[in-house]
Amino acid sequence: MLEEHQLIPYEPSDIPPGPWLVFAPHPDDETFGMGGSIALASRQGVQVQVVVMTRGELAGDPEERLHECLDAGRVLGIDQHHFWSIADQGLSKAEIAWSDLKAVIDPLQPNTVFLPGIQEFHPDHRAATRIVLNLLQNGSYQVSVWLYEISRQNEANLLVDITPVLEVKTQAIQCYAGQLAQVDYQDMILGINRSRSYTLGQNITHAEGFWASISALDLLKELEHRFRGYLPG
Repeated sequence: MLEEHQLIPYEPSDIPPGPWLVFAPHPDDETFGMGGSIALASRQGVQVQVVVMTRGELAGDPEERLHECLDAGRVLGIDQHHFWSIADQGLSKAEIAWSDLKAVIDPLQPNTVFLPGIQEFHPDHRAATRIVLNLLQNGSYQVSVWLYEISRQNEANLLVDITPVLEVKTQAIQCYAGQLAQVDYQDMILGINRSRSYTLGQNITHAEGFWASISALDLLKELEHRFRGYLPG
């Protein structure tokens, strides 16, 4: 039987080297899921760019959501956004080419790519991860890949202490007024972050969970082995 320390970290991890490229299926996923880590990266001078993959039009006005995303990005210290404007809930059927990824990744040359956890409920979250992992593998890009959690706890092998930047993440979440008017995302997201501190000691009140892998190929193999039922076809 696995021991506790094999299931969840008991020490916080450092953030990975930059530059970072974060894929957000909808405007807000980058903030809700890993806004604290982005704020930490910004403080350390790490360049962070975000690809917002859909317009998010099924959960609000897309223009309003775009502006909210840019406002949140300024709070967190995001360097640049790329908006792909794919239809909301259309990622599983979207025709995203290797050239689309190349246009973003080649100028940045990221060391770390972030994608939603494969155990997320939303189909766009899981489809985004599958699509980008396949593109990374086909393009032979040598980057480490970290999966981040957005709306639920996923399996995590690393925890990042976001206690020092909790107020920054909270301020960025509040930029999404249109979303918060529909659901109390702030309470939900910070609750996930609070529960992630359970194994990290009393001085750490909030953390973000990640599943980190050294390459897209290794991660694809791991996902096929552990989470086949969550993967879109």
